[in-house]
Amino acid sequence: MAATKKETVLDFLNNAYDEYNIDSRENSLTLSYDFIIDTGTARIFIKIGRKRWDGSNNSSIVDFLKSKEQQIREALLINQNAILPMK
Repeated sequence: MAATKKETVLDFLNNAYDEYNIDSRENSLTLSYDFIIDTGTARIFIKIGRKRWDGSNNSSIVDFLKSKEQQIREALLINQNAILPMK
């Protein structure tokens, strides 16, 4: 069975940031898919907008996240709560 887009993103994030707890949720208020990296002292919310989500397949959504890795790593270095909108 093929992995869903959500499973693909979770696999990518778990592999890239394996030292942190990763969770996800669909946010109906902001119409986004939220992936949360919990460092133990801070939570980094990666918010992928519905338009980006719906317009992507498994491969392109991972490519998109790879292009944002520097932004994610900077937020992790600061180790403070952050919301990273990914449009």
